Amino acid sequence: MTTRESAILALLGFGIWLSGAVTFRFGGHVMLESGPVGVAISAAAIALSVCLLLRATMDWRRIPAAQSVTVAVVMTLPGLFGDVAYVLGFAPLTGLQPLTVAAYAAVILFGTAVLYAYALVRARL
Repeated sequence: MTTRESAILALLGFGIWLSGAVTFRFGGHVMLESGPVGVAISAAAIALSVCLLLRATMDWRRIPAAQSVTVAVVMTLPGLFGDVAYVLGFAPLTGLQPLTVAAYAAVILFGTAVLYAYALVRARL
């Protein structure tokens, strides 16, 4: 993968993260403060969404499935760095209760773990 392609994927990944951050800002109370079932549904929906986004992006850019892990890492790194700042300023940035940061972190970690597992399986098939 070229440096240019990596930059495109990283910018796209940052855009996806940013849209998620905005979603959490305006819909986080429904997703994260409605009890364990709401958090579980949010985690599953996010995990499914990021896997579908990886597949769609790779198809769009015509990147072979063997490079799925590399693409997943390149796309998620900007958002993971962004999540550090987001978690540190969680309550003011989201308007949610400070303790909701635990549910947020769990959802993000779950979605990222599922994405990486999906990328590994996809790369090996």
